[in-house]
Amino acid sequence: MRPLRIFILAKISPKINFVIGYSYSFMDLKTIQTYNLTAKEYDEETVDFWDKFPRTFFDKFAELTKGKVLDVGSGPGRDGLLLKQLGLEVVCLDASESMVRLCKEKGLKTVEGDFNNLPFGNESFDGVWAYTSLLHVKKIEAQRPFNEIKRVLKTGGILGLGLIEGGTEEYRESSGVNQPRWFSFYTKSEIENLLTGHGFELIYFESFKPRSKNYLNFIARKI
Repeated sequence: MRPLRIFILAKISPKINFVIGYSYSFMDLKTIQTYNLTAKEYDEETVDFWDKFPRTFFDKFAELTKGKVLDVGSGPGRDGLLLKQLGLEVVCLDASESMVRLCKEKGLKTVEGDFNNLPFGNESFDGVWAYTSLLHVKKIEAQRPFNEIKRVLKTGGILGLGLIEGGTEEYRESSGVNQPRWFSFYTKSEIENLLTGHGFELIYFESFKPRSKNYLNFIARKI
């Protein structure tokens, strides 16, 4: 049985409604706990990600998106801070209370929440950024976060999506995080089918392989 969820409307800013007082029905609790325990170490490990790897994809998203952006699964706020510095109004969302605290320490508007049940009203954002966050959702449950992203994104709004190529799903320890996290790896065609199947038009793609992982980066528009 799924836990009872109680929804209460509130405001994060005059223009953005959000919902508080709900439970995490779908998120992987083991992964959330890992991030709660290792948030500081993860922040230190990944802070210079976009200095090491190509920023073409990141900058392209920022160029195409104007206004309010939701950073889904924001982690410690690395990408949210960069997007804010580029002039976007950023709201970070993460299920880990430790990650939320790090985001707030960086001066970012932040909500603790589940990206399978986004606590925002319909068409609240001009852009959604989801970089290597949806890989923590089992493939059989992937429909839910894509539906939620589409719901909170305005028609014509931009989605920046990053996932990692592969064909497996499992708990792993990686990236300096010596605790288990759930990873779902995808083929390029699987991601394309998810995007087009949820009403998105693909407008940009690139990949890069810094070491053993091949990152698949998509920009899509809600149609």
